[in-house]
Amino acid sequence: MSISPSTHCITDCSILNQTTCQLVSRRPMMVDQDTIYSHLWSQDGCYNSTLFQATEGYKVYEKFSVLMSVMMIILGLLGLCGNMFSIAVLARKEMRNCFNHILIAINICDSLHLVFAIMDAVRNSFGDFYPVQLLQIFPYIHYPFYRISLCASIYLIISVAIERYLAVCQPHHYREVQSDSCRSLLYILPSLATALAVNSSRFLETETDRICIDFSKCGPCYDGAVWAYYVKPTKLRMDKQYIIYYHTWTWVVSTGLVPFIILMFLNLRILISLKRLRSRLNVSCSGVNPDKAKMRERRVTQQSRDLNLAIVLISTVIMFFFCHLPRLVTSIYEAANIHSILDCREKGQDKTPLWFMYVTAAVQLLMVVNASLNLPIYFFAGKSFRETSMQLIRCFLPPFIIRVDEDNNIVGGVLTVEPSTSALEQVEQVEQVEGQLDMLVMKEEEVMTVH
Repeated sequence: MSISPSTHCITDCSILNQTTCQLVSRRPMMVDQDTIYSHLWSQDGCYNSTLFQATEGYKVYEKFSVLMSVMMIILGLLGLCGNMFSIAVLARKEMRNCFNHILIAINICDSLHLVFAIMDAVRNSFGDFYPVQLLQIFPYIHYPFYRISLCASIYLIISVAIERYLAVCQPHHYREVQSDSCRSLLYILPSLATALAVNSSRFLETETDRICIDFSKCGPCYDGAVWAYYVKPTKLRMDKQYIIYYHTWTWVVSTGLVPFIILMFLNLRILISLKRLRSRLNVSCSGVNPDKAKMRERRVTQQSRDLNLAIVLISTVIMFFFCHLPRLVTSIYEAANIHSILDCREKGQDKTPLWFMYVTAAVQLLMVVNASLNLPIYFFAGKSFRETSMQLIRCFLPPFIIRVDEDNNIVGGVLTVEPSTSALEQVEQVEQVEGQLDMLVMKEEEVMTVH
């Protein structure tokens, strides 16, 4: 877009690096450190942001922030590859069920979060590599969906916990509804809708603006005036009441306190129910006739499947607690001190402590770690996922490697598998019969308990 001659442009050559032809983000302050600290803090705890950014402590933090960005990019790329592989495994026919469908949705949301986290790391620490085209759509794509993808992943984990809670703690109801092929949508769609509703105002928090820069008289770097784009907060984002009630407390409650409480309650109930079921099965298997023993063997098989899926869930929740607990603590700290922080900002100063900046940068890395560890969790905690993964890997291995393993039903480098369609039909029929037998055994046990 052409720049009219009447446009006011910045022509200060001191903000241009003549060697790299790049803008200097901040002029270095040639001030003694003792002088800085003597004028840095005021009596109410606020500090001068410009002087604070010239301290040695802040310079160390900037290096730490760059290190966190580099680690976010590396782990994010590895996590994207792992999530794509997890989706490929979970989408196979033998893995299709409601639980795994929700896991696919989690992996998709985590992958989107990793993409935006990588983009955010590049924008914050390596701004020269962030495309201007993405900067122009930052308020509508990058900023809101970075938060939406995080919320969607949190709510989908709650949905997985609810699904396992019904399977383990409400088996009668679960048997009645598990034949519904679209049941997973009842968990996925509300989670996505809730995440979008919680973050709906994010689309109005930032905007892209531009300024005219004319360095044509500063050397050979520029031939004429150019537009420089930047992102700034909107009036809504800077509104004090909005910051207190939505940006702080609503975010803490909707993405921290409530999910933590729900997940702890559901997982404790699942663990207690699994322990009771296993002990009851062990007691009831002694002293029964062969027919009833076979029925109970089928129940043991079904319970082992539920136990394996519950282990996947519990492993995922443990990693969620580990990675999100620091975020929850920092959010609560910020919410508790938000009034004093805003009072300092109204004076043109700041009150954010340096340790809080370090923790915030580390929390962003933990969010990337949480979104990147789906594959290791599923592989080591899920037996069926591990077996299906090995089958999928064998499809891409060279034939001479496959022939070495003759103990896994492999002949001539080709894995012998029954036709998928008939196998699926047989599995469905067996599960229906097992479900009916389980219902009979449960009713019989209930009658025996009453008498």
